[in-house]
Order: sequence, then C-alpha cells, then structure tokens
Amino acid sequence: MSEAAEESLMRGATILRVSAIAIDVAACHNSTMKSLTVLFATIFICCLTSARGEDPSGKVQQIGTDLWKASGGENWPKVKELRFTFNVEVDGKVVSTAQHDWNVAAGTDHVKWKDKDFTVDLKSPPQEGDGKAAYQRWVNDSYWLLAPLKIRDPGVKLQSGGTKEVGGRSCETLQLSFEQVGLTPTDQYLLYIDPQTKLMCAWDYIPSSGQGMQATWEKYQTFGGLNLATEHHFENKAIKFSGVEVVADK
Repeated sequence: MSEAAEESLMRGATILRVSAIAIDVAACHNSTMKSLTVLFATIFICCLTSARGEDPSGKVQQIGTDLWKASGGENWPKVKELRFTFNVEVDGKVVSTAQHDWNVAAGTDHVKWKDKDFTVDLKSPPQEGDGKAAYQRWVNDSYWLLAPLKIRDPGVKLQSGGTKEVGGRSCETLQLSFEQVGLTPTDQYLLYIDPQTKLMCAWDYIPSSGQGMQATWEKYQTFGGLNLATEHHFENKAIKFSGVEVVADK
C-alpha cells in the first residue's frame, strides 16, 4: 500500500481528541490523585446538571456514571503504565500498526509506527515533525481504547440521545460534545450503552465535516481493572488492539 493510500485510510480511522485525563494524571499521579478524582467527579456532575431542565431526573448523569464505573473508571488512578498496539485492518489484512509504551505516571509515550520511533512528552507536546505526529498518534489511538473512561474530562458535555437500536438490541444513548477542548472540538459522538453490561457496544462518530461513521465496541477484556474493548468494526475496516498490558498499583 502506498503512503498516500495509507494516509487516506488513516484519516477514516482517526479521531483526534485530547486525553486530558492522562496529562493531569501524569502531572500529579500519586499524592494528589484522590483530589483529582474528586475534582473530575465534581466537574462531571456540574457538566451534566448545569442544564437541569434537560436532565430533570438525573438519568444522563446515572447512565454516564454507570458507563464510567463499568469500564473501570474507579481503577484508573492506580494505573502507572499502559502498553498496546493499535492495528488497522482492511478486508482482514493489517495495513497499519502503531506501538505505544505509555508511562502514565511520567506523562510520556514511546511510539513506534512506520519507520518512526519517538518518545513524546504529553505535558508539553512538540508542535512539528515526528514529535507532533507521535502526539497525534497517542491522542487518536488512546481515545479508541479509553473513550468511556474520559467522559469525565473537563469540557465534555453529555446529553441524552434517547433509546436507539444497534446490532439488533435496544440501547440507551449519550451524545457527547465538547466546549473548546481537544484537537477537534467541533466533533460529536453518540454512544450506545448496553443496558445489561452498562458498557459501550457502538458509537457514531459525527465530525463537523459531516462524513461520519458508526463503529462497534466489542471483544471486551479486563486489564488491570480496566474493561476495554479490543476491537472496532466499521464498513470493511477494523481497529484491533493487541499486546495490551496495564501496570497498576494493587
């Protein structure tokens, strides 16, 4: 596959969101983690209840809390390191991979992709060259892995999307939008939540360009107390995670 073709494919599989949770955790991972957790919880509740008329029963807040907990949100503060490989397949053939060795406590990610090999400082990411590309890889790839754990990030807004069907089952949905945060702040998402497991089973990606798509969230596995979807399927493509390892405090 040519480089131009691969870049075109990756644009279809790339969602450039910012992972504020990782930056904040890296900055003060140990002594202030409890206060950070309280802060995120407070921000989360404020975001969900600021327009109380839109959520008079607290249903949106409850769905979001259930999703976060089911995904292992309460265990995230214990995470020290996270390693994974992000693989893109087309018609069952791997066309792109990126390896990540993310030191959550230190706030760095060692990324290997194509012929590139770069350790990026997530607290002060480079603005050009391989460093910028490595940071964008981390933002995108980690969001496909951790999005349900990030609904408490500052600037994230949740609204009810109502009950909708996906994959033959009825799901509660949450609509995500953002208040001028991230690399693509005008993007929106519709999350489909399984009523039994409280985990995401799919999402609709809705970019401002209007050229969105629906992808599955499936093949959940537990790593260090985090419940993570290891596969996403859309059209003839798939994103699969391999080599996932979580190093966490007991």
